[in-house]
Amino acid sequence: MAQRKMDSGFERKLVIEVPLRFQGLIRLIAITAAAPAFVLFLLIPAPLVLPVLSILSFVIACVAAMYALFINANRDAQGSTIWNIAYVFTFTWIVAGMMSNPKHVLDWFDNLPMVP
Repeated sequence: MAQRKMDSGFERKLVIEVPLRFQGLIRLIAITAAAPAFVLFLLIPAPLVLPVLSILSFVIACVAAMYALFINANRDAQGSTIWNIAYVFTFTWIVAGMMSNPKHVLDWFDNLPMVP
């Protein structure tokens, strides 16, 4: 019995092998946060990017969650699901909201009527 374990390569390891199941989620976060932010940088003034990204992420997270509820998506399924997309946009909404300054949005709305 001991001989067979040694032949099959059974030995103790110093590291714990944890499958990288969050690697796909990290990629999803990077794509969903970077793509809208890049587009917003091209379309609106720089001080307004984070507040608008926060609002946009909130709307997308609500739509994704409502769609997941409508189709009865499984929350415990393996891989990326519609729920993970809703989680990512919720995370983006919270982080962008915390980093943004709402004063820039109010100043922009104050100056909006003066633009011809």
